[in-house]
Amino acid sequence: MSDPRKALAAVDALGNLLRREIAAVEGGAFNQLVEFASEKARLTAVLEEQLSHDPEAVSKDKLRDLKDLIARDHHHLQLARQATSEMISQVSQIREKHSIAGIYGRSGAKRDNRATLMTTVDKSF
Repeated sequence: MSDPRKALAAVDALGNLLRREIAAVEGGAFNQLVEFASEKARLTAVLEEQLSHDPEAVSKDKLRDLKDLIARDHHHLQLARQATSEMISQVSQIREKHSIAGIYGRSGAKRDNRATLMTTVDKSF
């Protein structure tokens, strides 16, 4: 048996959580996203269970508003993921460019990394 109040409470709680998550992404507080993920999963499971028992427990308008929040949150998270991926790529390129990889051999001795070997000049006359 389903209680419509539980479904409404889950919709409201999920909406509030999504608003907080959007604000966290916009404010750069990415450390909070891990906490939000588990709570979103829990609230979503509660809502799914309640709606599976009584699909009419929540009005279509409330569900449409929740859907809009989910889409907005998804967009923000995608932008944050993309920016993070680009930063990781740039840092990797910089580290590779400025690394000492290839400069020292296995023994720890410095390698000769010149493009051409030193040529000797015959100075005898």
